[in-house]
Amino acid sequence: MHRSTRLLPYLLLLMAYAVAKLAYAAAETNDVLGLLAPTNKLVELLLASTSQFVVGHGYVHPVLGIVIDKSCAGGNFGLLSGLLLSAAYLHGRGPRPAVALPLLLLLSYLLTLLVNAARIAGAVRLGQLLPPALTPAWLHEAQGALVYLFFLVAAYASLRWLLARRFSAW
Repeated sequence: MHRSTRLLPYLLLLMAYAVAKLAYAAAETNDVLGLLAPTNKLVELLLASTSQFVVGHGYVHPVLGIVIDKSCAGGNFGLLSGLLLSAAYLHGRGPRPAVALPLLLLLSYLLTLLVNAARIAGAVRLGQLLPPALTPAWLHEAQGALVYLFFLVAAYASLRWLLARRFSAW
C-alpha cells in the first residue's frame, strides 16, 4: 500500500480533531450541556450535593461553593481521548474501523463523563481535607492534569491489551 494511502486515515482524524477543537474553544457554557449535565448528575451523586443551572454560568452547587461550567466540562480530555483511541485502533489495524471508530468515540464520551466527575469530586474532597492555605488554584489544576493523564494512559493501555488479546496483529 502506498504511504500516502496509509496516512490518509490519520490525516482525516487529525483534521476532524482540529475542527472539533476549534468548535469547542468557541463554545460557551450553554453550548456544552451534553457534557455538563451528565457530569453534574454524577457529581451530585458522588458528593450528595444539589445544584441549580444558571444560564451563562453553569451548575451552581451552593453548599460546596463550586460552579461546574465549561472550564469543568472535560471537553479537551474527551477530544484527546477520542483522538488517542481512534489513532491507536487505526495503528493496530483493528478490524472494521467504520464500525469500531464510532464505538470508540462513544466510549471516549462515556469515559470523559466518568473521569471528569471523579476529577471534580476529588478536587472538592481535596479542598475539604486541606487547609485553605494549601489549596491554591495550581493544586486544583495539577490534580486535574494528573487524573486526566492517568486515565488517558490507562485507556490507551487497555485498548492495546484488548486488541492484542483479540487480534494478534499487535
